[in-house]
Amino acid sequence: MKQFRIVCIAISLTLLTACGSEIQTIGSSEYYVKISNKGEKYTEQEHTRYKYQLKGFNEEGNDEKLTFTSNHRLTREAYLRVYFKKGEVITYEEVERDDIPKKPQQLLGVGNDS
Repeated sequence: MKQFRIVCIAISLTLLTACGSEIQTIGSSEYYVKISNKGEKYTEQEHTRYKYQLKGFNEEGNDEKLTFTSNHRLTREAYLRVYFKKGEVITYEEVERDDIPKKPQQLLGVGNDS
């Protein structure tokens, strides 16, 4: 019986680890941003980070000022899907412009890139 519990706990931990970001985003709102600057470089506990403050748009076209950081400089002109919950960015992921809903595409100027 003790071995069964250990196996169950191990399986549960494995599943939670495998789908950690999906669990993290439950209840969050999705916004889309275009990286339009180099980010503000700063050092925290001997680690270089980059702070971004960008306007993001949700599927309906509503905007939100989003502030988030990265441990590396993000690619200029890249598009991100940003998960926003309780006044803060939870996580983000790079997306292709074709994966952005129509309204945010228009507001971000997708297709107007030089």
